[in-house]
Amino acid sequence: MITNEIGMTAAISITSEVEMTNEILRGKSAVVFGGATGIGAGCAQLLAERGAAVVVADLAVEAAELTVERISAAGGQAAAVRCDVSVEEDVENAILLAERTYGRVDIVHNNAGAMHLVPKDRPVGDLPVDIWDQTMAVNLRGPMLGCKYGVRAMLRSGGGSIINTSSAAALAGELTETAYGVSKAAVLQLTRSVATQYGRYGIRCNAILPGMVAVERQASADTASSDLREALAANHLTPYIAVPADIAFAVAFLASSEARFVTGHSFSVDGGMTAHQPMYLDLLRHVEKQESSTSPASVG
Repeated sequence: MITNEIGMTAAISITSEVEMTNEILRGKSAVVFGGATGIGAGCAQLLAERGAAVVVADLAVEAAELTVERISAAGGQAAAVRCDVSVEEDVENAILLAERTYGRVDIVHNNAGAMHLVPKDRPVGDLPVDIWDQTMAVNLRGPMLGCKYGVRAMLRSGGGSIINTSSAAALAGELTETAYGVSKAAVLQLTRSVATQYGRYGIRCNAILPGMVAVERQASADTASSDLREALAANHLTPYIAVPADIAFAVAFLASSEARFVTGHSFSVDGGMTAHQPMYLDLLRHVEKQESSTSPASVG
């Protein structure tokens, strides 16, 4: 079960151990859908740190306003708007707000996800159709609408960058989470389609595929047990899991002119989770067992 965000109760610093102060996005305007908490909030804050004026669009508008307050307190520009990404009018209004407030739209980050449905997502034979439909409405229709109205705004302003949040779950089958995985795989094709259709107009479109990301969340809302979190973490090649800043750095890069020749790309930000063979963890434990048996401390 590879969901983008794994609930953690500890506070997570947006900049982690890395402090970035360059303003490569100064003069640009961004809309972050699903920007109130977790990965989205991290991305909104870093885009603002890099100089962009940001609209934080989220169904949880009070949380979005708190993210805006953090951005403003750090000297950035931001505005919050209530947005249900499955509702076309809401998505259009968020894009238009950015245009009215900041004069243009240069960056759209489609990050909203139906994480609250993941615990109800089942194998196909047991999957409630309403869970499938609700998941697709948020995870797939939402990014499509963000691309639709983002593209229209970018055509008016001369180009831009769209970054869609997919998932490592898009790349392989899951024991559960059928709707989630399928929706995230479809986002990759949406990304390639937008990149192909609008590249000649100066509009780039890429996808990020996070692995396990520790976010601050109430324990009651955790999408995975402690044992499951440990199992997922063990399949990362890095000795740590991601925090939102790790994903935000990738988003900020793709949003910037430094990525001007990158489009239609699926960008894994997963600590190597999808880089290794399926039997990696079993082999690692075998190697560690052998190393333990031959270490000086184990020799009689």
